[in-house]
Amino acid sequence: MAKMPGALWQGEHSPKVEMDRYDVVCVHTIVGYAPAHAAHFSVKADGTILQSRDTRYRSAANLNGNHRVIAIENEDHGPRFGGTPTLPEWVPLTLEQVEANGRILAWAHQTHDIPLELCPNSRAMSRGLAYHRQGIDGDFSRYRFPGRVSGGELWSGSRGKVCPTDVRIAQLPEILAHARALVNKEEEGIMALTDADAEKLVEAFMRYKPKGQELAVEQLLKQAANAPSVVRQEHRRDRAEE
Repeated sequence: MAKMPGALWQGEHSPKVEMDRYDVVCVHTIVGYAPAHAAHFSVKADGTILQSRDTRYRSAANLNGNHRVIAIENEDHGPRFGGTPTLPEWVPLTLEQVEANGRILAWAHQTHDIPLELCPNSRAMSRGLAYHRQGIDGDFSRYRFPGRVSGGELWSGSRGKVCPTDVRIAQLPEILAHARALVNKEEEGIMALTDADAEKLVEAFMRYKPKGQELAVEQLLKQAANAPSVVRQEHRRDRAEE
């Protein structure tokens, strides 16, 4: 079971077909109001995260990529967006949405080991943070960002669909940067705590060690020096098993 802490659970809206693997977090725009239950997550204008599908199960938002893609739909109607925008001209994600997408990506990285990098295309071995248009056929020559490349998975049956629009695709580096900052901050906190605890253990052992246990102290010091990386690995493993 994989439900994101802090997301508002909407009940399971999938037929419970399990994922094969976890490679991609894909950003969509709803063309409407959240939630969009076809995706795993929906993000409202104020940054509220809604989860409609356990990430153990597939979404219905990325067609042939559903077996390996975690999908995020983003609200785009309402007062924060000037009412009802007209495609293909759209308004950017709100700052709150950018941050919320970053939180989802960071969680997906820690829970499912999806890399914190931009996904280059929809080919089967590509991984990272993607946008929906990367799996869509059509003539996108007048747009800033391309669609499906040769050999890429088809992520929509709607030819020419511009989702999530150029202005929102351009925000993917911001989402990625926010996710990286969150992960780095959390791991730095883990390392600091681990180092402090290790020092206390060494100090206690040095104070009370029996005579002739100098080798044991040296070994303990080596273990303490390696503790941060070990704890980080265990932390990620624990998250994946939640």
